[in-house]
Amino acid sequence: MSESPSEVLVLPANMDLDALVIGLNRLRIEHRIVRDDSGTHLWLANPEDGERVAELIRRIQRSLALEAQLAAVRPSGERMALAYLTRLPITMIALLLCILGTIVVRFYPDLTAWLTFQGFARLGDQLVLEPVSAAMERNEWWRLLTPVFLHFGIFHIVFNGLWLWEFGRRIELLTGSGAYLLLISGTAIGSNVGQYLWSGPSLFGGFSGVVYGLLGYIWVRNKRCPHPLLRLPGAIFPLMIGWLVICLLGVIDLFIAGGVANGAHVTGLLIGMLFGIIAGYRRRPVN
Repeated sequence: MSESPSEVLVLPANMDLDALVIGLNRLRIEHRIVRDDSGTHLWLANPEDGERVAELIRRIQRSLALEAQLAAVRPSGERMALAYLTRLPITMIALLLCILGTIVVRFYPDLTAWLTFQGFARLGDQLVLEPVSAAMERNEWWRLLTPVFLHFGIFHIVFNGLWLWEFGRRIELLTGSGAYLLLISGTAIGSNVGQYLWSGPSLFGGFSGVVYGLLGYIWVRNKRCPHPLLRLPGAIFPLMIGWLVICLLGVIDLFIAGGVANGAHVTGLLIGMLFGIIAGYRRRPVN
């Protein structure tokens, strides 16, 4: 770089220099960063790069602000639970209901029959499923929703709970609790109905259909209307879609008793993508 730079920019005190250097290198902007008693300065060889660098700095500053917002929901000490409930009420309630659903399945099997998509009775070692229409005639409409909270083991609840936290908190912070509740409710009911239509009469449960709905929402909305809060690590999407494909091929069914709710996964993903399209068209892209 030339010893006499053409333009010098004064960087903000809280600037993420690592992110800045990575961005400048990707843009192939020749630069030098100098620190002295008056602050941190960015020297540019080409003055025409000034506007692009200013926009890069603004983007990094927006990302820092959003990361601070995420950090704000991770308080320490005795106020942690209250802070989570205040900022992420729907995500926290959904996690709690999933944990309660796991407890019901494990310790209160008779109560489980009131929460499944289809009611059932036990005849010896066999389960007899009643038609869906029978429950609907009794106005048991909650069955359209409650199966998503039923989990059949530790791995099941941990897997779904972690993804719910990773995806759900981002969406709730961005959209607000009201819109997020609509998204979760729509994907929950849709994935339950989709699983029933996919597999026919059967017992199923779990939040994974909603998890794929949240993934689909983030995926499509972030394509249409990019937002730093929805920027996930690059490996997550291939991992989740790859797992979906493996499940659809029937590989996992060989190792898991009862199989995988592929219908819920596919339906949830499609419904979440639809919500993402709607949300993306309602907002101008953030550049």
